[in-house]
Amino acid sequence: MLKNLFDMENLKQKIDEMKEELKKEKIVSESGGGMVKVEANGFGDILKLEIEEDLFKGTDKKLLEDLIISAINMSKEKTKKLFQQKMQEAIGFLPLDGIQDLIS
Repeated sequence: MLKNLFDMENLKQKIDEMKEELKKEKIVSESGGGMVKVEANGFGDILKLEIEEDLFKGTDKKLLEDLIISAINMSKEKTKKLFQQKMQEAIGFLPLDGIQDLIS
């Protein structure tokens, strides 16, 4: 029927290249006006968390937790957008939902 719809070897090579690029990407997200910063790679792995010292002085625990969660969630969203951009560059179309789980 639809023989060789995709050149699978070429597709695999492009995906492998994309994965290497994503490993090298650095995505920085901030919350609280930059008081909490999260750095992640292109796969969404958290590489670094920075919290300004002032947040430990007189700030309630709940606020600090909320700022950390916010920065992490922003990082996840940026990672998702970067992945979609890289995938479109690599294979020429946007993947179906869930494909990120297959290659990460």
